[in-house]
Amino acid sequence: MRSLSNSDGRAASALERLVSDLGDLVAAGHRPDDPVQLGALMTLAVRLYAAGSENPYGPAALAELKLTPTEACTAAAALLHAQSLTPFEFSVWFSNSRVDAARRQGQDGQEQR
Repeated sequence: MRSLSNSDGRAASALERLVSDLGDLVAAGHRPDDPVQLGALMTLAVRLYAAGSENPYGPAALAELKLTPTEACTAAAALLHAQSLTPFEFSVWFSNSRVDAARRQGQDGQEQR
């Protein structure tokens, strides 16, 4: 997968325009009704997020996820259902993954202060 780093200015610029255009649609209250388009958009956004963040669970990446709890849970539930995963299976993955390791590392750092 291609990186969207500063070395690829055209790709970074295209992504910046796309984010701006999508933000304008959301701000205007646009509600798309085509589930195929929404699924494709979510798929690509998740792939970009997973590929583009060195630490997708770190403070820098998480700070830009500006969603309501309802929006976050709706998206997370849709992603889990799409993969036929249950919340239990996700919790097992979550507790044995980089997510939990990053959380534990953060706690360890706080305890040392």
